[in-house]
Amino acid sequence: MAPKSKKIPNTLKELAIAEFIKESFGKHSAFPSNEEIIDYLKSEFVDREVGPIYPKDITNLKRGAYKLLDITVALPRNGTLEVRLREEFDLDGAIVVGSPYKSYDEQVLRALVGYQAARFFDEHVRDGETVTFSCSLTIREMIKRIHGRYSNLQVFTDSVVSVNEFHVVTPTSLVVLFLDRFPLCRGTAYTLPPALVDMLGRDAVQEMLDQALFERAFNPHWFFVGIGALTQELSHHGITPGFDFLTHVVTHDAAALKKRGVVGEISYWPLNRSGEPVYRNKGEDLSYFRHVFTHSRFRETSRARRLDSRSRTRVVGAAGGVHKVAAIKAAVNYLDYLITDVRTAESLLE
Repeated sequence: MAPKSKKIPNTLKELAIAEFIKESFGKHSAFPSNEEIIDYLKSEFVDREVGPIYPKDITNLKRGAYKLLDITVALPRNGTLEVRLREEFDLDGAIVVGSPYKSYDEQVLRALVGYQAARFFDEHVRDGETVTFSCSLTIREMIKRIHGRYSNLQVFTDSVVSVNEFHVVTPTSLVVLFLDRFPLCRGTAYTLPPALVDMLGRDAVQEMLDQALFERAFNPHWFFVGIGALTQELSHHGITPGFDFLTHVVTHDAAALKKRGVVGEISYWPLNRSGEPVYRNKGEDLSYFRHVFTHSRFRETSRARRLDSRSRTRVVGAAGGVHKVAAIKAAVNYLDYLITDVRTAESLLE
């Protein structure tokens, strides 16, 4: 009786995939597709050792591979695109990291951009300064990957969302996440039940938040913002936090905002293609504007106005994904630095 062949352990497959990803990044600044990974495994091991491989298997193996890589060794930067972005959008700086071609994994891309944002944070933010975070999955990834030692930062959130259903990620939760990692730092954030808004009135709450939070939150040393895109439907990953969640699930205002020319947001403030903030109309009936609060003088955060006032605030935008190109173009007027990926950068420059 022939001996039963032993299957290659998953950890060995993960290591092989990690090396393949690293090599692919070195040559192409790109993630290999699932098909390329399967072909590679079959070229490295005989079929009976690899066994049948299904899409779910590859997904799990890639996750293990990224952990082995610690995602840091596979981050080549594209200096040519960085220079072109700086010149095209008059930025103080740009960081462009490798991104996938055939297999565009948004979750991994978010981790890559978030990691580079964390490196920027560690290199530039000094203890004792003030920092504001916008509510963004990418910014959450950044906070999780910050490695510096901080004991005297004052952190803020740039928005407050008044919805009971918002249970995935909130502006407050990002401040809590940061303070959980750096407990000696201080943070300021607010939660706001819809019933309180109904009782006090939207305008009264806005005035209160401007004085209690936004006057300070919009004048920090460093402002790290994600960039949300207004899409027609939620991504295949299901309910996502941020702009998609608010417009599609909570307030159902995606179509109405699009009619006003909205393509994206920063600080939960809707922007049109020209980067102009879309303000509430008189007698506003869109629930989005009743549920979302950010600085009432948002326009003053544009780069031109900050330069005129010699503001010390520097705004860093972190966002990747070709579906966000229009939103990023709208947001660049408010940014000093942009952190993105190769494919998005190329689309921005087309």
